[in-house]
Amino acid sequence: MNECERLWVYGSLLSGFFNHVKVLEGRVVSLHPARVKGRLFHQLHKGYPALLSGSDWVYGELLQIRDFSRVLPLVDELEGYAAGGADNEYDRRMSQVFYQQDGAWLAVGAYVYWYARRDLGTKENPALYLPGGDWKGYMRG
Repeated sequence: MNECERLWVYGSLLSGFFNHVKVLEGRVVSLHPARVKGRLFHQLHKGYPALLSGSDWVYGELLQIRDFSRVLPLVDELEGYAAGGADNEYDRRMSQVFYQQDGAWLAVGAYVYWYARRDLGTKENPALYLPGGDWKGYMRG
């Protein structure tokens, strides 16, 4: 897997969710359950998650994407990210992602969208901390 073709997702871009179908359907070459270190929140008014730096395991999927250079701008738009943007909702950063292969944990670099605004947990943007780090599990209740 080429590092620049990898994307780690943890919210509505996960397989089986609406934005995966809308943006990634038919473009995923491979998918592995994977995790990163961080802290995960569900934004109650927005209905989707926010990832912050932290030491919890947060679970998602590591994707290798076909036509990555065409797909990445679509994901950037969905995530409210613009390079050098002053009011990005998320920042896209190359991050360390861990996935299992043949029983061993491997660390690779992949693009991850981290929540960038400072409004998480405010009256305007109430959020629920998800200590298990699994938004898909939370949504499927």
